[in-house]
Amino acid sequence: MHGIVHKSLKEYVIERADDDSWETIVERSGIEPKLYLPVSRYDDTEIDAILQTLTAMATQDRYTIERDFGRSLAPQLLSTFSAHIRREWDLAGFLGSLEDVYEDVDDATADAALPELSCTRKWNYASVSYDTHRKRQYCGLAHGILEGIVIAFDANATVRKTACVDDGADACRFRVDLE
Repeated sequence: MHGIVHKSLKEYVIERADDDSWETIVERSGIEPKLYLPVSRYDDTEIDAILQTLTAMATQDRYTIERDFGRSLAPQLLSTFSAHIRREWDLAGFLGSLEDVYEDVDDATADAALPELSCTRKWNYASVSYDTHRKRQYCGLAHGILEGIVIAFDANATVRKTACVDDGADACRFRVDLE
């Protein structure tokens, strides 16, 4: 997984708790402490172990934690890949070009294994489909990232999950209602 995700998860935990909590989570996760670099790649099992430990220590379920983390991750992703996003786009323009942006990012990060993503833009909503080759789907993370993108664009829109692999669907699907 891209290092920006690992780095942002560490920042997310420290911001909501503290450095000691992060160290406890890393220790309980059974991974070696390290400095996460945003442009490096790290094993998916580290993110999964951290999220699993965080869920065990928290009062929220994993989907809720992933979703909240996704909202905080979105601005980092938009900033990291800003070269692929046009400044004049509003949320509707971004969603309408999401597949092109995603392909550009995939081409620019050739050694990354990005999930499958598609987006169909209608006049007042967009349907986003997300599926990954990973053992864990991270649907909550995808949901939160979409919500974080809405916030980053300062848009009046609502994101809702319409299908999930955890419920037997072939992919996670979300509808972004543009208001």
